[in-house]
Amino acid sequence: KIALLVGNNHYQHHPNLMAPVTDVFELSLLLKQLGFQVVSLLDLNKAEMMTAVGRFLQLLGKGVYALFYYAGHGYEHSGRNYMVPIDAPQPYAPENCISVQRILQKMQQQQTALNLILLDTCRKWYNPECALSHVQPLEPWGNTVYGYATSEDAEAYELQDGEFSSGIFMKYLKKHILQEKKVTHMLEDVLEDIGRDPLVTGKQVMEIKHTLKEARALTDPV
Repeated sequence: KIALLVGNNHYQHHPNLMAPVTDVFELSLLLKQLGFQVVSLLDLNKAEMMTAVGRFLQLLGKGVYALFYYAGHGYEHSGRNYMVPIDAPQPYAPENCISVQRILQKMQQQQTALNLILLDTCRKWYNPECALSHVQPLEPWGNTVYGYATSEDAEAYELQDGEFSSGIFMKYLKKHILQEKKVTHMLEDVLEDIGRDPLVTGKQVMEIKHTLKEARALTDPV
Protein backbone atom coordinates (compact mmCIF):
# COMPACT_ATOMS: atom_id res chain seq x y z
CA LYS A 1 0.00 0.00 0.00
CA ILE A 2 1.69 3.17 -1.20
CA ALA A 3 0.39 6.76 -1.08
CA LEU A 4 1.64 10.05 -2.48
CA LEU A 5 0.00 13.15 -1.00
CA VAL A 6 0.65 16.60 -2.50
CA GLY A 7 -0.69 19.85 -1.04
CA ASN A 8 -0.05 23.20 -2.73
CA ASN A 9 -0.80 26.22 -0.52
CA HIS A 10 1.53 29.07 -1.45
CA TYR A 11 1.28 30.11 -5.08
CA GLN A 12 3.52 32.60 -6.88
CA HIS A 13 0.84 33.95 -9.26
CA HIS A 14 -2.49 32.75 -7.81
CA PRO A 15 -4.40 33.20 -4.53
CA ASN A 16 -2.92 31.23 -1.63
CA LEU A 17 -4.92 28.41 -0.03
CA MET A 18 -5.13 27.50 3.64
CA ALA A 19 -6.43 23.95 3.93
CA PRO A 20 -4.01 21.72 1.93
CA VAL A 21 -1.22 21.74 4.53
CA THR A 22 -3.58 20.53 7.29
CA ASP A 23 -5.44 18.13 5.01
CA VAL A 24 -2.26 16.41 3.79
CA PHE A 25 -0.99 16.05 7.36
CA GLU A 26 -4.25 14.57 8.68
CA LEU A 27 -4.69 12.19 5.73
CA SER A 28 -1.10 10.95 6.07
CA LEU A 29 -1.73 9.96 9.71
CA LEU A 30 -4.90 8.05 8.80
CA LEU A 31 -3.29 6.24 5.88
CA LYS A 32 -0.39 5.14 8.09
CA GLN A 33 -2.98 3.58 10.42
CA LEU A 34 -4.24 1.65 7.39
CA GLY A 35 -0.75 0.30 6.69
CA PHE A 36 0.18 2.63 3.83
CA GLN A 37 3.71 3.82 3.18
CA VAL A 38 3.09 7.54 2.77
CA VAL A 39 5.06 10.34 1.13
CA SER A 40 3.61 13.81 1.89
CA LEU A 41 4.88 16.88 0.02
CA LEU A 42 3.90 20.54 0.16
CA ASP A 43 4.24 23.53 -2.19
CA LEU A 44 5.76 21.89 -5.24
CA ASN A 45 6.66 23.59 -8.50
CA LYS A 46 6.10 21.77 -11.80
CA ALA A 47 9.55 20.11 -11.90
CA GLU A 48 9.18 18.93 -8.30
CA MET A 49 5.70 17.54 -8.96
CA MET A 50 6.97 15.62 -12.00
CA THR A 51 9.88 14.20 -9.98
CA ALA A 52 7.63 13.19 -7.06
CA VAL A 53 5.16 11.45 -9.36
CA GLY A 54 8.00 9.70 -11.21
CA ARG A 55 9.43 8.32 -7.95
CA PHE A 56 5.95 7.28 -6.79
CA LEU A 57 5.35 5.34 -10.02
CA GLN A 58 8.66 3.49 -9.56
CA LEU A 59 7.37 2.11 -6.24
CA LEU A 60 4.24 0.61 -7.78
CA GLY A 61 3.92 -2.95 -9.05
CA LYS A 62 1.65 -5.94 -9.36
CA GLY A 63 -0.86 -6.19 -6.50
CA VAL A 64 -0.01 -2.79 -5.00
CA TYR A 65 -2.77 -0.52 -3.62
CA ALA A 66 -1.80 2.91 -4.92
CA LEU A 67 -3.35 6.13 -3.59
CA PHE A 68 -2.68 9.59 -4.98
CA TYR A 69 -4.15 12.65 -3.23
CA TYR A 70 -3.84 16.23 -4.42
CA ALA A 71 -5.09 19.37 -2.69
CA GLY A 72 -4.52 22.74 -4.35
CA HIS A 73 -5.56 24.76 -7.37
CA GLY A 74 -6.72 22.70 -10.32
CA TYR A 75 -9.18 22.63 -13.17
CA GLU A 76 -11.01 20.30 -15.52
CA HIS A 77 -11.28 20.71 -19.29
CA SER A 78 -13.31 18.28 -21.45
CA GLY A 79 -13.20 15.56 -18.79
CA ARG A 80 -9.46 15.89 -18.12
CA ASN A 81 -8.10 17.08 -14.81
CA TYR A 82 -5.03 19.24 -14.30
CA MET A 83 -3.16 20.11 -11.10
CA VAL A 84 -1.65 23.59 -10.86
CA PRO A 85 1.95 23.75 -9.52
CA ILE A 86 2.93 26.71 -7.35
CA ASP A 87 5.01 28.29 -10.16
CA ALA A 88 2.29 28.16 -12.88
CA PRO A 89 1.84 31.55 -14.60
CA GLN A 90 -1.40 33.54 -14.79
CA PRO A 91 -3.32 32.54 -16.86
CA TYR A 92 -2.02 28.98 -16.98
CA ALA A 93 -2.32 26.41 -19.78
CA PRO A 94 -2.01 22.59 -19.77
CA GLU A 95 1.74 22.78 -20.45
CA ASN A 96 2.18 24.63 -17.11
CA CYS A 97 0.14 22.02 -15.22
CA ILE A 98 0.16 18.28 -14.50
CA SER A 99 -2.35 15.95 -16.17
CA VAL A 100 -4.04 13.60 -13.69
CA GLN A 101 -5.13 11.20 -16.43
CA ARG A 102 -1.55 10.80 -17.62
CA ILE A 103 -0.46 9.81 -14.10
CA LEU A 104 -3.33 7.36 -13.85
CA GLN A 105 -2.36 5.76 -17.16
CA LYS A 106 1.14 5.15 -15.85
CA MET A 107 -0.23 3.78 -12.56
CA GLN A 108 -2.29 1.27 -14.57
CA GLN A 109 0.76 0.19 -16.55
CA GLN A 110 2.34 -1.01 -13.27
CA GLN A 111 -0.49 -3.59 -12.91
CA THR A 112 -1.61 -2.25 -9.54
CA ALA A 113 -4.51 -3.95 -7.74
CA LEU A 114 -6.14 -0.62 -6.86
CA ASN A 115 -5.62 2.93 -8.11
CA LEU A 116 -7.37 5.51 -5.93
CA ILE A 117 -7.14 9.15 -7.04
CA LEU A 118 -8.52 11.75 -4.61
CA LEU A 119 -8.70 15.26 -6.09
CA ASP A 120 -9.45 18.01 -3.59
CA THR A 121 -9.50 20.76 -6.15
CA CYS A 122 -11.87 22.95 -8.16
CA ARG A 123 -13.10 21.71 -11.53
CA LYS A 124 -13.84 25.03 -13.21
CA TRP A 125 -12.11 26.10 -16.43
CA TYR A 126 -11.60 29.77 -17.29
CA ASN A 127 -9.48 29.72 -20.45
CA PRO A 128 -11.51 28.52 -23.47
CA GLU A 129 -8.70 29.31 -25.95
CA CYS A 130 -6.56 26.55 -24.54
CA ALA A 131 -5.74 23.26 -26.29
CA LEU A 132 -5.99 19.91 -24.52
CA SER A 133 -2.96 17.80 -23.74
CA HIS A 134 -2.88 14.47 -25.59
CA VAL A 135 -3.91 11.55 -23.36
CA GLN A 136 -4.72 7.99 -24.40
CA PRO A 137 -7.89 6.41 -22.93
CA LEU A 138 -7.42 4.18 -19.89
CA GLU A 139 -7.24 0.42 -20.30
CA PRO A 140 -10.39 -1.38 -19.03
CA TRP A 141 -8.66 -3.18 -16.16
CA GLY A 142 -11.32 -2.55 -13.53
CA ASN A 143 -9.01 -1.25 -10.81
CA THR A 144 -9.52 2.51 -10.76
CA VAL A 145 -11.46 4.82 -8.43
CA TYR A 146 -11.75 8.61 -8.67
CA GLY A 147 -12.99 10.62 -5.71
CA TYR A 148 -13.60 14.24 -6.73
CA ALA A 149 -14.14 16.72 -3.90
CA THR A 150 -16.63 18.56 -6.09
CA SER A 151 -18.73 17.99 -9.20
CA GLU A 152 -18.00 19.04 -12.77
CA ASP A 153 -17.50 22.79 -13.34
CA ALA A 154 -17.85 23.54 -9.60
CA GLU A 155 -15.64 24.90 -6.83
CA ALA A 156 -14.23 23.01 -3.82
CA TYR A 157 -14.48 24.93 -0.53
CA GLU A 158 -12.30 25.38 2.54
CA LEU A 159 -13.49 25.88 6.12
CA GLN A 160 -11.74 28.38 8.37
CA ASP A 161 -12.22 27.94 12.11
CA GLY A 162 -9.88 30.30 13.98
CA GLU A 163 -6.32 29.09 13.34
CA PHE A 164 -7.52 25.78 11.90
CA SER A 165 -8.61 25.30 8.29
CA SER A 166 -9.73 22.21 6.41
CA GLY A 167 -11.30 21.35 3.10
CA ILE A 168 -14.95 20.28 3.26
CA PHE A 169 -13.95 17.05 1.49
CA MET A 170 -11.29 16.18 4.08
CA LYS A 171 -13.62 17.02 6.97
CA TYR A 172 -15.81 14.07 5.98
CA LEU A 173 -13.18 11.80 4.39
CA LYS A 174 -11.32 11.51 7.67
CA LYS A 175 -14.57 10.51 9.41
CA HIS A 176 -15.04 7.48 7.11
CA ILE A 177 -11.65 6.45 5.68
CA LEU A 178 -10.86 3.84 8.36
CA GLN A 179 -14.09 1.90 7.67
CA GLU A 180 -13.80 -1.75 6.66
CA LYS A 181 -15.85 -1.54 3.48
CA LYS A 182 -15.30 -1.41 -0.28
CA VAL A 183 -13.53 1.85 -1.07
CA THR A 184 -16.38 3.03 -3.33
CA HIS A 185 -18.91 2.44 -0.53
CA MET A 186 -16.71 4.37 1.92
CA LEU A 187 -16.59 7.29 -0.55
CA GLU A 188 -20.38 7.15 -0.95
CA ASP A 189 -20.66 7.75 2.81
CA VAL A 190 -18.42 10.82 2.39
CA LEU A 191 -20.57 12.03 -0.54
CA GLU A 192 -23.76 11.70 1.53
CA ASP A 193 -22.26 13.62 4.47
CA ILE A 194 -21.06 16.47 2.23
CA GLY A 195 -24.52 16.51 0.65
CA ARG A 196 -26.08 17.07 4.07
CA ASP A 197 -23.72 19.93 5.04
CA PRO A 198 -25.75 23.17 4.94
CA LEU A 199 -22.59 25.25 4.36
CA VAL A 200 -22.15 23.88 0.83
CA THR A 201 -25.70 22.93 -0.20
CA GLY A 202 -26.09 23.86 -3.87
CA LYS A 203 -22.38 24.76 -4.12
CA GLN A 204 -20.32 21.62 -3.63
CA VAL A 205 -21.24 17.96 -4.02
CA MET A 206 -18.71 15.17 -4.28
CA GLU A 207 -18.47 12.93 -7.35
CA ILE A 208 -17.25 9.33 -7.54
CA LYS A 209 -16.24 7.55 -10.74
CA HIS A 210 -14.89 4.04 -10.81
CA THR A 211 -14.25 0.85 -12.73
CA LEU A 212 -13.61 -1.27 -9.62
CA LYS A 213 -14.66 -4.83 -10.34
CA GLU A 214 -13.51 -6.37 -7.04
CA ALA A 215 -14.46 -5.48 -3.46
CA ARG A 216 -11.22 -3.75 -2.53
CA ALA A 217 -11.05 -1.83 0.76
CA LEU A 218 -8.29 0.41 2.10
CA THR A 219 -8.36 -1.76 5.25
CA ASP A 220 -7.42 -4.92 3.27
CA PRO A 221 -4.25 -6.65 4.46
CA VAL A 222 -1.84 -6.54 1.50
